[in-house]
Amino acid sequence: MQIVDVNGTNREAQSAAPDPAYPGFVRVEFKRHHEWMSYSEFLEKNPKLKHLIKSKASPPPDVVGVVTKSTHHTLTDSTKSWKKEVYPGMWVWISRGLGEGQKRKIRHNTKTTVTVDADWETKPDRTSQYVISYNVQDSVRAMGNTLPQADMKALEKRAMQMDKAHGRLTSDSLKKNIKYLKPEEI
Repeated sequence: MQIVDVNGTNREAQSAAPDPAYPGFVRVEFKRHHEWMSYSEFLEKNPKLKHLIKSKASPPPDVVGVVTKSTHHTLTDSTKSWKKEVYPGMWVWISRGLGEGQKRKIRHNTKTTVTVDADWETKPDRTSQYVISYNVQDSVRAMGNTLPQADMKALEKRAMQMDKAHGRLTSDSLKKNIKYLKPEEI
């Protein structure tokens, strides 16, 4: 079958199908290698092949937020209103605050709470920020991730409030750590 690849080149492919290991991506097999393309990129470049992924739903978008409470195996964000059971199989990563660096696979979710596959070593609290994504994997150290500008501004403001409340906010830390807020927003 002819496929327009990630570089825009028309090439002969052995197969193309949604990859269950990477929801939202099509794995295209060529004779000597394979490539992944997001559903939207695949459809944009190969509209006549939409039947290959027509019935496959795109994965839910990544989520960022601040923990409002947690137990040893749950995380709650009372500001959210998620669809039930859309996040199982995705990862939740504590990106800042108490429990920073921990990641767990989501087993279930309600409108405001995710249940994870293993107890938290350090229970997240109201100082903890999180990310829900397929792109946080066990074998990859979750560092240096970037979030959409609007989300970063909101989280940076919240982080500043938490740092100030806990006495961790100094003029040096502002100069080093504030990247998304303008001086008048601080």
